Amino acid sequence: MFHRNRLHAAFAHLACAAALLVLAAGPARAADAAVEITFANWAAAEGTTRPAIEQVIRDFEAANPGIKVKSEAISFTEIARQLVLRVRSGNPPDVAQLAGNDTFLVAATGKLEPLDSYVGSDLKAMLKPEALASLRVRNQLIALPWTQAPAGFWYNKVLMQKAGLDPENPPKTIDALNAALAAIKRAEPDVIPLALDTTNRAFSMQSNWPWMQTFGAAPLGEHATGADTPQMRSYLAWMRELAQKGYLDPGRKIGEFRPLAAQDKVAFIWDQVLLQGVMQGANKMSDADFYRHWGVTTLPVGAAGKPFSFEGGHQLVLFADGKHKKAAWTFARYLATAPAAIRAYTLGPGSSLPPLARMPDPELARHLDTPVFTAFIQRIMPTVSAPPFGAAFASGSTAVMAGVQQAVTGSEPIEAIAKSIQQQLPH
Repeated sequence: MFHRNRLHAAFAHLACAAALLVLAAGPARAADAAVEITFANWAAAEGTTRPAIEQVIRDFEAANPGIKVKSEAISFTEIARQLVLRVRSGNPPDVAQLAGNDTFLVAATGKLEPLDSYVGSDLKAMLKPEALASLRVRNQLIALPWTQAPAGFWYNKVLMQKAGLDPENPPKTIDALNAALAAIKRAEPDVIPLALDTTNRAFSMQSNWPWMQTFGAAPLGEHATGADTPQMRSYLAWMRELAQKGYLDPGRKIGEFRPLAAQDKVAFIWDQVLLQGVMQGANKMSDADFYRHWGVTTLPVGAAGKPFSFEGGHQLVLFADGKHKKAAWTFARYLATAPAAIRAYTLGPGSSLPPLARMPDPELARHLDTPVFTAFIQRIMPTVSAPPFGAAFASGSTAVMAGVQQAVTGSEPIEAIAKSIQQQLPH
């Protein structure tokens, strides 16, 4: 009997030990089984957005314990080049953030994962149809819209009033804009009348495209009329006139104008919806003060007879050679549609619009009920016209923006500049 009791005790001890080993091993195995995906992005490379994207990643991992996200911070100017190199070497990330022409340049490698099969009827009903339509190549959906950031014509009401202009009546035509710029220059000679990016890069071409359309010019694209046209020459001549009169500050990137705008050193600025967040981050202005100080509207109308804008939002892409596509898609969908992600990033330091046809909860809808967001949603978004993105846009941008720079800084005849641009455009 004594030996039997000792035997039972020994078995009980072994059973307890085994149970403890199972309990100890359980979390380790779960951790080992977690999928790690890589997320190439510039949100983590910029001080303004880094804390928010890091918080969104933590929130996602908490809601999806089987997925870990390794954030790879890459600058906005470098990310497309690096992604092209990585897909060619067969080592892409699982998810990447892209924007503008870069999305289509990376798509040209043929290595993006088509997303049509991932977008079910429920998600399609959530997203704005136009947001999806603009991201198709060869009838395939190449990216998921993450944010929408159209450009608007921002006006400083305080500076307008100082110049004797009606602060509630911004210029609605190019002629009215010319007169307003002259008034600003007379009253506030140290202020930049119009902040417009004229640097030689694809983003600047994207930003200038609506202004070219305003004059009826279409130097690139399927329906291009070319650069050596009366419309393009009118645009170039107008840009030269602005520069010669001191209404422009050529050579600055749009990001360099934003801090100046926050300091009341800019009267009018052509910039995206995110400008409000950038300026308030710099000058700590309250929402109420900001709306009394700044307004935003559609681009002044020119010869074309209607306003135009560009959509500068961000997209999320997956890769055909990605190792964890299911997990990557779960993360991409979370970034674009989860209320927590929209609240922390898109409507936070991202200061952009969600690509959703309707908000998933009333709090987010209330967040969008502001003078700025309302102007963008109701008046500016309908004026968006997609530039002819692709390889030709990338190479053509160099030629066009070099010509714009010649116009605003040089004295060569406008006719000669237009001819030179035309000769350098891809055929």
